[in-house]
Amino acid sequence: MSGGKVKPLAEVSGGVVPGYLVRIEHNKPEEVEAALLRAEAFYLERASLLAGAPPIAFVLHGPEVEIFFRENYQRYKGIVDLAARLAAFQVVDIKICRTRLRFLEQNKESLFPFVGTVAFGPEEIARLKEEEGYVRF
Repeated sequence: MSGGKVKPLAEVSGGVVPGYLVRIEHNKPEEVEAALLRAEAFYLERASLLAGAPPIAFVLHGPEVEIFFRENYQRYKGIVDLAARLAAFQVVDIKICRTRLRFLEQNKESLFPFVGTVAFGPEEIARLKEEEGYVRF
């Protein structure tokens, strides 16, 4: 972001975007926080564009999923609070890979109630892009 304005997002033919998908490239909590802040800024500046659209999809399947474990609340309080608020406003939809949960010896009950799960993160990302037509946020 520059000058406090949100960068334009990808456009598809006809100007209608079926949905937005956040890609976390480096699996770091700071990257998740930056994406959440960008989603919040987008919502504040362009709420009318989100009306009737699905929430911005976050499909997490790397080590950054630890942000959303209840036991880590104190460590990631700022990120979790922001994510919870945006989820409550239906700005974002956060899903965690169940395969990653098993790898980390965690389960769905370890997650905050506003966080959902998908069977396999990379597969869900591909489905959202290829079948649903989501574009990168």
